[in-house]
Amino acid sequence: GERRTMTVAEGYQSEYRPEALLDNPHCYPVEFVVRSYLGRYPSLKMDKARYPGSTVLDLGFGDGRNLPLLRNMGMRVHGIEITEGIVQAVAGRMQKLQVDCTLAVGTNADIPYPDMTFDHVLACHSLYYIGPGTCFADNVREIERVMKPGARLVFSAPMTSAYYIQGAATADDRHFIIKTDPLGIREGATVAAFADDDAIATAFAPHFTDLVVGSCRDDYFGLAQDMWIAVATKA
Repeated sequence: GERRTMTVAEGYQSEYRPEALLDNPHCYPVEFVVRSYLGRYPSLKMDKARYPGSTVLDLGFGDGRNLPLLRNMGMRVHGIEITEGIVQAVAGRMQKLQVDCTLAVGTNADIPYPDMTFDHVLACHSLYYIGPGTCFADNVREIERVMKPGARLVFSAPMTSAYYIQGAATADDRHFIIKTDPLGIREGATVAAFADDDAIATAFAPHFTDLVVGSCRDDYFGLAQDMWIAVATKA
């Protein structure tokens, strides 16, 4: 019979196997996350003095690599991922690292927290995944819902030149269905991608303001990881 394509949840569950995470508990944050929260830039003003004691949601925390950084900044850390297996594996990893955090199952369009919970939301390579029966606008509204007024959103989003957007089926000018993923994780997934920063601004209005957009174009040994890096404030 035909080979069944794994769902995104199955792909990431396979990628983040409990035995692999627990055998090697050490993990290292993504560069743009470090730069966004701790760097100094002309157009980005982050009030670092207000990090300690603030609440942060790591939306789609993956293997947990950014959780220790957020905790080290003094934040009260929460995170969601798409399967219970990933949550349990990363919870075990964080326990080994003595990183205090609260992790739960959720999606971009269904975050299991009350309205106005968080001072910060970090979405590292995550918020652009579109679940069945939803669209990117649903993700934006749901993220905005759990943020306090004036809370900051730090996120990445693919350019239309990103390696996994190449060859994707175009659902519309914002939504793409991935056909080929060299990593074998995202095939069949629907994602949002953006041609320019104006497209990002349009997608996040009117829920967010003070949008600051940067970019990162890297060729990591054959993978063109072309990403927008942005920070926005809940309106």
